[in-house]
Amino acid sequence: MKPYLKTQQKNSTPTKSPQNLSGAVGNFMKHQVYKRQKKLTALAHAWTHLLPDELIKHCCLESFRGGTLTVLVDGAGYLSELDLMIREGLLDQLRQLCPTLPLSRIKLKRGRWYHIDEEGNKITEF
Repeated sequence: MKPYLKTQQKNSTPTKSPQNLSGAVGNFMKHQVYKRQKKLTALAHAWTHLLPDELIKHCCLESFRGGTLTVLVDGAGYLSELDLMIREGLLDQLRQLCPTLPLSRIKLKRGRWYHIDEEGNKITEF
C-alpha cells in the first residue's frame, strides 16, 4: 500500500489582468448601473411632474426596492396630503409615466433628509 501524500493544489481561478477587470467593470456599469439610473431618473422626473411644488419641498424619494417606492415626508400634514394623492391615483399615474418600472406600491415614512440650522433653515448638504 502506498502512503497517502497530501499535495498542495494551486489556485484554479486565473488572475485577472487590468484589461479584463476594466472590461468587466465597464460591462457592469453599462448593463446594470446606467440602466437602473435611467429608470430611476425617469421616476424622479415623473414624481416632480405630478406633485405640487410645495409638496415636493417636503418629501424625498428614499429608495426603490422590490417594486416599492419609499418616500420620506417631513411633516404630518404633508404626509396626509401625499397619502390622499396616492389614494386618488398617484401610483397609477406614475406607472403610466414609467411603464418599464415594476412599481407596485408607494410607502410613506415620516422623516428628514436634511439638517436645520440655528435660524430654522434647511441644510441639505452635509
